[in-house]
Amino acid sequence: MGIGPAIVTALIREHQHKPIWGDVQIIGRQTVYFTPRDIIDLFAANGIDTAGVDVNSIELDQKSVNRRAKFADAALISDVALFKLFGAGKVVALDHSDYEKADIIHDLRTPLPANLHRTADLVVDGSTLDNVFTPSIVLQNYSRLLRPGGRMLTLNAFSSFSTPYVIMPPLWYVDYFVMNRYADCRVYIIVYRETGTNDVDMNVFNVDLTAVKDTGRGMGRFASPYNMVTLVFAEKDAESTDERLPIQQDYRSAEDWDVYNANVARMLRSKRPHLMCSRSEQFLTQPAPGHCYIDMNYQARP
Repeated sequence: MGIGPAIVTALIREHQHKPIWGDVQIIGRQTVYFTPRDIIDLFAANGIDTAGVDVNSIELDQKSVNRRAKFADAALISDVALFKLFGAGKVVALDHSDYEKADIIHDLRTPLPANLHRTADLVVDGSTLDNVFTPSIVLQNYSRLLRPGGRMLTLNAFSSFSTPYVIMPPLWYVDYFVMNRYADCRVYIIVYRETGTNDVDMNVFNVDLTAVKDTGRGMGRFASPYNMVTLVFAEKDAESTDERLPIQQDYRSAEDWDVYNANVARMLRSKRPHLMCSRSEQFLTQPAPGHCYIDMNYQARP
């Protein structure tokens, strides 16, 4: 698994809005696709102070395996080093085996031990949910890891171009965080198009929570012929729960809709800016209703 530009960009945007600190729980050891110089330059370009950081002192990755071929021999930073640069305290990896020297061994398809509940201020999943048989159980365990005020960032497949075991649609994520009264939830669909010149166009869309609330059962399902992933951000608070299971919009009762819409209205009070933007002009011109194109300036276009 890996952390590339999409996750790092989102983390930087989030850090600018609300600094990343405290204890970080990485789901699986992660290959971070940045050299020490590249990450320092990226932080500096985004106004994050790295003046006191000696680039030669940044820890290099010695634990992750199965890197992308073109990075096989690169001197990449470690996953711990990335989060330390943001200002995190303890950074640990949790995995189902010691395959990549994880700090905590636990199968997230099974109940999370009580001693791991509320131990993280940030949980980062760089493609685990799409590789397990029971993603709903794993997502609940991610939530149990978080303390109130904690945040979660996940990147998972939304098309079968690669090797996902399961594929969760964007509204699957929205519904879980809405029904469990999270303070905020941002679900982005990243769409990639090969250009034929060894380059890739990238469009980003997000699930418009106002449309989710106003449209109800008529909310559109996102689809495209291109490779897609979802980047999902959520913020927990003191009133959030972990165990509530949503009902799909087509079968939701009037009583469930009342609860659902009240929780969406609460989320809509968030002032968080968009964490992702497109890297090319819009090529997917007719997305499903209720999804906004996020332009190259982080602005949503209905």
